[in-house]
Amino acid sequence: MTQESTGAAQGGSGWKMLLALSRAVALVLKYILLLFLALMSVLIIYQVVARFIFNNPSAYTEELLSFLLIWLGILGGAFCFMEGRHLNLPLLIDMLGERGQHRLRAINALLTLGFGVVMCIGGYHSIVDGMMTVSPMLRLPMGWLQSVLLVTGVAIVLSQLLELATLIHEDRRNLRSVAIIAGVMVLLIVAVAFARQTATYEYLVDEYLMTFSMVVLFGAFFTFLILGTSISAGLALAGIFTLSLQIDFGSLSSTIGEQIFGGLDHFGFLALPFFVLAGAIMNQCGIAHRLIDFAMLIGRRIPGSLWQTNVLANMLFGCLSGSGIAAATAIGNIIAPIARENKYDMPMTTAVNAASAPTGMLIPPTGAFIVYSLITGGSASIVALFLAGYFPGIVMGLAVMVVAYVYARRRGYASDKSPFRLAEVAGVLWRAIPSLGLVVLVIGGIVGGAFTATEGAGVAVLYSLVLAICYRKLTLEKLIRVGMETIYASGVILFLIACSGLMSWSMTFASIPDQIGEILTSISSNKYVILLMINVALLIVGTFMDMSPAMLIFTPILFPVVTDLGVDPVHFGVIIVYNLCMGIVTPPVGTVLFISASITGEKITRVIPPLLPIFTVQFIGLLVVTYLPAFSLALPRLFGVM
Repeated sequence: MTQESTGAAQGGSGWKMLLALSRAVALVLKYILLLFLALMSVLIIYQVVARFIFNNPSAYTEELLSFLLIWLGILGGAFCFMEGRHLNLPLLIDMLGERGQHRLRAINALLTLGFGVVMCIGGYHSIVDGMMTVSPMLRLPMGWLQSVLLVTGVAIVLSQLLELATLIHEDRRNLRSVAIIAGVMVLLIVAVAFARQTATYEYLVDEYLMTFSMVVLFGAFFTFLILGTSISAGLALAGIFTLSLQIDFGSLSSTIGEQIFGGLDHFGFLALPFFVLAGAIMNQCGIAHRLIDFAMLIGRRIPGSLWQTNVLANMLFGCLSGSGIAAATAIGNIIAPIARENKYDMPMTTAVNAASAPTGMLIPPTGAFIVYSLITGGSASIVALFLAGYFPGIVMGLAVMVVAYVYARRRGYASDKSPFRLAEVAGVLWRAIPSLGLVVLVIGGIVGGAFTATEGAGVAVLYSLVLAICYRKLTLEKLIRVGMETIYASGVILFLIACSGLMSWSMTFASIPDQIGEILTSISSNKYVILLMINVALLIVGTFMDMSPAMLIFTPILFPVVTDLGVDPVHFGVIIVYNLCMGIVTPPVGTVLFISASITGEKITRVIPPLLPIFTVQFIGLLVVTYLPAFSLALPRLFGVM
């Protein structure tokens, strides 16, 4: 055997060993996370029962739930890295040839590897420093609890080493590219370290700290975004780079882990995975079919009844699932074959499904408002936000229905004139009421003060489990699938929140929101002009960024600006969510649009023309929401939660 073939064989053997190790670690993480989720579900149900039956919820259980959430979020982030599930912006990679794509993959793998190493260092410091303190109730050493950071760092490093090894395994020429890119990165680090010692650097930091920090923060983040680096890693690295302007890495490394761990240390975040879990259970139990029957009953007399049914079903199912993607998938897969059979215009069918799917993210219970409330430190209560989302969510859905009505009339689509039969109506209502009862129970309980949003999420899990058992639809296989759906969705969002803490900390540390506020007010001091600029900016942002990272990045920046101008925090939350709901339908990263198009098999270029008039009417709705605060705030004020 030649030396070259021996090297190739050894390289292949090394890659196989790394692949086997990575799969083993991913499998262990999978079952640990499923165990955590199951334990959390039992504990939150126990808390609900203990409060309402025994009137004695446990503080020990509450603390344990908080720590399990942190582990679920941070370990779930590591698992999603190993599974390649993290959000990124894949624009640049689609423009490159095969060799260019390989180099870009190498750059992102090395950047994420660096982030993993930083996590390991931060995790080590957290363990050492945390051994001197214990948790308030369980009396567990904080070092043990924060060891999740080191475990996550190791898992991220392993996942990126496998990515690099896979690149080299696919093509031996990539070894040279990886070596060159790694060398360039090392040289850049050395150059930055040298530049820190210069008088120019000291002058910029001393005299123009806010401006310099803003350039570094957004310059670094948008560079990572364009490269296609995972958004969570990009957020964390951009924050670290900005903080390093004033803090040396030795001191900074001891607080990185603490900031990431503390980013999820809020009991309110528990509502996120539990609402996701409840929605996943309802989805697996065939709820979509029952809701479509109910929507068909309401909308069948309107021209284009199938399109009207699609919109109503998305509004109903979206608020149960809390996901525009889930609504577009579940409802679209049922509506599309019927529409094709009835010779409906398929580009318009695709546009209707895509544009109406996000409405459920405005109509509660919705995770978007929970995230916004917690980002703002509770300045906008979750209860008030939930109530404020109803009218705007209905307006967003009605915008689609109006355009669909006009389109159907022009095409001569007849409505269903058959009479309503009592037995049919009663049967449809009987099948739909249990599903709709979830919304009534949860929102009614939260608004009525019977339980908090987190407890409401626990009630939703318990209710959906009971419903699934009654329907005899939830097998062990489906239960595992539900658990994995929840872990993937929660892992991505919670790890984003944890990493965004570093970016938010760096912005506060460098007074960047104040600087941006001064820039905006220097253009105009008129509140309505600034709100219009923010709307335009968010609509543009929404075209290339998913809702969760966009909220985590821009809420801390814009919130102080608008509140100083007298905008109500609840009102601004509705504005942001409405904007970003439109964004997840617009190319180039409109996930809901691409999913809807893949269901019907239509090209995006054919879907855009019927989508444009829908967007126009929805934008008019956005202006109504923006400039008539009472439209959003009427219900919260009526129920006395503001």
